[in-house]
Amino acid sequence: MEEKTPKLQRKARVAQAVSRIVSTPPSRSDPDGSYTGKPMDTHEKPVQDADDL
Repeated sequence: MEEKTPKLQRKARVAQAVSRIVSTPPSRSDPDGSYTGKPMDTHEKPVQDADDL
């Protein structure tokens, strides 16, 4: 089996990082999802206030 090229290794690392971020559950410290983008209620759209900018 061939070793992965640096480009394929980089793509694999990025894909793994994205997978970890996407699979992270909502945070109890951010129930509205304004910081994490993942509200506790999955049907609710994240809210961003002026102080979040």
